[in-house]
Amino acid sequence: MTQNFQTFRFVTLSVVAALFLTTSSVAAQEPEGVDQLEDWQQEELISLIEEVRQTVTEPSSGPAPFELGGFASQIGTDGDAYVAYNLTIDPSKISTPTVAMYLFLLDPAALAALPTAENEDSDEAPALPEAAFEYYDFVDVASGGTEPIQISRAFTAPGGEYEAFIAIRDSHGGEEVEDEAVPSASMLLRQRVSVPDFWNGMLQTSTVLIPESLEQLQIPLTPEQLQLSPYTIGGVLRIDPKFDRVFARQDELSLIYVVYNPGSRDGAMPDLQIEYNFYQQTPDGPEPEEFFNNTQPQEFNAETIGLGFDLSLGHTLPVTQSVPLSLFPAGDYRLEIKLIDNAGSTELINDVMFTVEEA
Repeated sequence: MTQNFQTFRFVTLSVVAALFLTTSSVAAQEPEGVDQLEDWQQEELISLIEEVRQTVTEPSSGPAPFELGGFASQIGTDGDAYVAYNLTIDPSKISTPTVAMYLFLLDPAALAALPTAENEDSDEAPALPEAAFEYYDFVDVASGGTEPIQISRAFTAPGGEYEAFIAIRDSHGGEEVEDEAVPSASMLLRQRVSVPDFWNGMLQTSTVLIPESLEQLQIPLTPEQLQLSPYTIGGVLRIDPKFDRVFARQDELSLIYVVYNPGSRDGAMPDLQIEYNFYQQTPDGPEPEEFFNNTQPQEFNAETIGLGFDLSLGHTLPVTQSVPLSLFPAGDYRLEIKLIDNAGSTELINDVMFTVEEA
């Protein structure tokens, strides 16, 4: 049965438009700053940097020691994208209440220029090339439990493909480890990551986020604060994302994202229509999915936005949507978000997968 949902809501643009003039950025941590750390911090961090240096020219091998995911991209500053990410770590692999972490983001072109074991006389690993982004931290975690350890941070980089190296180890906080104790070895993950280019003038959106909770801030977060709350849109809308995307039928599916580079006939106002079409996955049926329902489209133009919004001033277009799931049978779904730019004569489709359970 096809249902057409008339109930939806979105943030009033007059309230939030000005908030999204502030693009997000994070402070890159330079390895040279290691000399400002305490001796024990230097020792632990240098061991992680060395771990990356020893393996940067080697192909990935074996299972990943932890998970890197939860990527959420939005426009940054100076041609960069701002990318939040999340690490999921098996708690049995961590034995201390604090871990040391090091992120090294590398342009594959720089990686290709490095000498390999076959064409280098020395047995030593080559020096690390200049990073597209580096970050280190000492993170307090809840060790000894059964729930996965989650660490969320962010990086900035221009659009493109990158190799991400993330090394993690137990941090002993300067305490001596007894001789008979065996400290945990460093864990190293290497993964290719894609960064969108939001500065090419094409119709795009930030990553569509499903909030577990949301807080509007009165003052934009500093770059240092953003590292601790990386899923913050525009520096002022702090989001705790729902990573599992599993809902009960009494829940609502809520979304938030930002539209970039919409066309405009007068240079100030967009003329954008956004459709939300739901498809239920039917792996045992004749087709892999079938249309289930949709909402009434959202319209963003001079009649619906109101005064004060001006694309020529750098305003971006925040969008939210919320749909009750009470009429959705239990199952897996694909939400097709279709943006129709009437002024720019272009379209864009984003897909969001989610699951509805009976209770």
